[in-house]
Amino acid sequence: MQNPVGYEFNPQTGRAELTNFVDVLTNPVTLVTFPHTITAAFMTAGGFMAGVALWRMARRPDIDRMTFKRAAKVGAITMIVAGAGVIVTGDFQGKVMTEVQPMKMAAAEALYETSAPADFSVLTVGALDGSQANDIITIPGLLSYLATGDFNAEVRGINDLQEEYEQTYGDLVPGGDYTPNIPIAYWTFRIMMGLGFAGMLIGLWILWAIRGPQAKGVGTSRWTVAVAILLPFLPLVANSFGWIFTEMARQPWIVFGLMPTSLAVSPQVSGAAVLTTLIGFTLLYGALAVVEIALLMRYIKAGLPDVSRELADTPDNEADRPLTFAY
Repeated sequence: MQNPVGYEFNPQTGRAELTNFVDVLTNPVTLVTFPHTITAAFMTAGGFMAGVALWRMARRPDIDRMTFKRAAKVGAITMIVAGAGVIVTGDFQGKVMTEVQPMKMAAAEALYETSAPADFSVLTVGALDGSQANDIITIPGLLSYLATGDFNAEVRGINDLQEEYEQTYGDLVPGGDYTPNIPIAYWTFRIMMGLGFAGMLIGLWILWAIRGPQAKGVGTSRWTVAVAILLPFLPLVANSFGWIFTEMARQPWIVFGLMPTSLAVSPQVSGAAVLTTLIGFTLLYGALAVVEIALLMRYIKAGLPDVSRELADTPDNEADRPLTFAY
């Protein structure tokens, strides 16, 4: 396990103080999580673009079909390529995570006992509390590979890590429980991956459906419309569950091995102030979301502007004038 880098503890102030910003920017976790986040963002953008274009092709098949076909192709390719980047960076991230936060990797599989090799359960029915659970689909050795790059390697389990942390940190965490919420870690990890893979598969289907000059594979059925509406949300929701996994599966630490979450609460901030702030942000961003969705739906339904009509209504001396602003 690696401790945080680029800081030193100042006993006079009782604070951890930054000493080397470069070390912070180049630590292994940052180097792998930044490209993982960026490729996931590109995947979200590609899904949005492909979904809008597919919806227009299904609902308005006789209007600007070739333009939206090209847009669907670009969006689908972006989503697939970015999805491949998410997979590659996620693979590296899993190995770094096992090194710096082994409990998080164990929680992602609900692996209570140390195993070599460690299998990966795609789906499980039953409690995730260490008792006997019924794995529906299991891939032998996959967890070992995700954690170490070796299908036969050992992956430490929750029970062994809990015992080690009890001996190392004692009662630094109230109750001495160093395990995160296992069901949340287990299912958010799978929902994240499942929705991401589903988005990539739909992207491949779009490329198949739009082949040929007329893109006859894109029909006007309700199924196609439903897929078009669902597609932009798949990578977005996958990202959201990825962040839930990241933050929940690292509990009870805010700085692993140094500061538990229970000690990170500011004594100067009351619970009422935190609640008021959360309610305010929720209402604000909720209102902004309503406005944004309304604007998106308005312009998506309107389609492309009639450029020929706009040019016809534009004075000759203005036709070639460069754009002042475009969005």
